[in-house]
Amino acid sequence: MRLSEQFGAGAWNLPRQLNALDALMWRCEADPRLRAPLIGLFLLDEVPDWDRLLAGHDWATRMVPRLRERPVTPPLVPASPVWTADPEFELGHHVRRVRLPEPAGRRELLDLAEAMATAPFDPNRPLWESVLVEGLHWEGKTCAAAWLLRFHHSMADGQAAVTWLTSLLSRQRAPRLDKPQPPVPPVPPHSSVLASLPSHLGSGLVSAGLVRLAEEVLRAATRPQHAVVELTRMLRTIIELAPRPVGPLSPLLSGRGTRRQLDLLAVPVDGLRAAASSAGATINDVFLTAMLGGLRRYHELYGAAPETLSVAMPLRVRGNRPMAGNRFGGVRVAAPMTEKDPLARLAGVHRVLAEANAAFDHSGLDIVTTLLNRLPTPLVLEVARRIGLSFDLQLSQIPVFDRGFYLSGAAIEDFWCFGPVPGCAVTAIMISRRSGASVGVTVDAASVTDLPAFMSCLADGFSDLR
Repeated sequence: MRLSEQFGAGAWNLPRQLNALDALMWRCEADPRLRAPLIGLFLLDEVPDWDRLLAGHDWATRMVPRLRERPVTPPLVPASPVWTADPEFELGHHVRRVRLPEPAGRRELLDLAEAMATAPFDPNRPLWESVLVEGLHWEGKTCAAAWLLRFHHSMADGQAAVTWLTSLLSRQRAPRLDKPQPPVPPVPPHSSVLASLPSHLGSGLVSAGLVRLAEEVLRAATRPQHAVVELTRMLRTIIELAPRPVGPLSPLLSGRGTRRQLDLLAVPVDGLRAAASSAGATINDVFLTAMLGGLRRYHELYGAAPETLSVAMPLRVRGNRPMAGNRFGGVRVAAPMTEKDPLARLAGVHRVLAEANAAFDHSGLDIVTTLLNRLPTPLVLEVARRIGLSFDLQLSQIPVFDRGFYLSGAAIEDFWCFGPVPGCAVTAIMISRRSGASVGVTVDAASVTDLPAFMSCLADGFSDLR
């Protein structure tokens, strides 16, 4: 499918209403511990021309109009936020350039990314920002520039975001003169969220909201005990369907706070693929096995490692992938951690992940997220916190094409992705390519108190499988 068929005018037909999972992620923005930013860090071989960079961002917002939209909750329907065009959209609110104090390198760049990871999104503007960072020194050489891209997880999951990027970034250094030029997306005549919806959908939301509000007010006034019973029944259903801890949590990683720390690894992928092939396993299996090897070492620095670690991993859902939003399930396992033989540990990981994948029921997740969105926000946040606290480690692996890409004439030499830690201690995202893999690590600073030692242990865990 050509880029002009994927995006541009066709992208204007993206769903207006957030699905249940997207809406839940957006509502959790109210709690700093549950915020869900995704951050891409891209190393560039030269500083892109600023005017060309601005023009490229403007073009991207016309190709993907979702970049000009924000989630707004319609009156009377708090569980049904919708994407609506920002009538005051300005590119300058989202794209900026900085030059860090010299000598700035890897750690200073990651410090800037950490600040972005904890900053709240402005609910009155589209949920993304782009930062060009100049004048860096990276691993003993001058790195002309870096690009930081932050967006809210409710806009897209990792695979959808990769689709956007690989379609919007250029395959050549010189400007393309033949790319499609869609017009600026239309803006509703006024800022009302309902004005941005098709008439039948807007009136349907209002009608449904009025009916629901009238019913709930009447029920609460005439039968207050019934309202309490109904809420209790809903909570009981959520508790029954929501994930419980699959094993004991690590005492070493028990701290939770609002400060985030980021770090990264570059991993040769040939050894990982060879280990997976020899064991009849997957790259996901090898990824988790390497992380467990590093976490075992980190625990042993401070005492003894628990026999298992509670881990959550996304599971791709079959069917057509949406062009935006989130479509994935999730499995949680008590993964074997004390096994020191990496191949034996890999066999154990492959077994528990295969069993969890076979038992996964996506309908249960849909029911939980739908019911959660019917609850008042304070209860939504409490349940979401409890779910996040039910595991220590969250992993995601995103395969991408191993091709050369350019940002306004600057070649992308390497890149990493960092995810949120919504209640857990550690999140790691591995971008796998033919030539290598990059692992972005986000930790709750109250959970992992010695980040240099932690990253050194992780590097050793991957070395076991090379």
